[in-house]
Amino acid sequence: MNIFFDVDQTLVHIDQHTNALRPGAREAMQRLKAAGHRVYVWSAAGLAHVERVVHLHGLSEWVDGMFDKDPRVEPRPDFIIDDDWFLVEKYGGHCVRQYRSVDPEDRELEAALQRLAELGHL
Repeated sequence: MNIFFDVDQTLVHIDQHTNALRPGAREAMQRLKAAGHRVYVWSAAGLAHVERVVHLHGLSEWVDGMFDKDPRVEPRPDFIIDDDWFLVEKYGGHCVRQYRSVDPEDRELEAALQRLAELGHL
């Protein structure tokens, strides 16, 4: 499957003082790759923003591609992990609570993996 992660408020919390990766992000990507899925990262903030976040947080080895969030993107998403319910409804996937502050107890990405497991993809 082609699994797409959104950046802002899904993978990371960014403000003027912080650029924090959501707990479980690396582990989620590692698990998806180990299961044979392709992992992509995209953002409405553009490709350069995606590249900065992926490289800053050391996610490159698990990411198959990075994109601007464009409805014509290729390959097509099979499952997205996003904080925007409208996009999750459009593409199919799992809607996470917005990651608006650093929270070491956050388990939203574990819930996304659980959803994939329930669908028989993990």
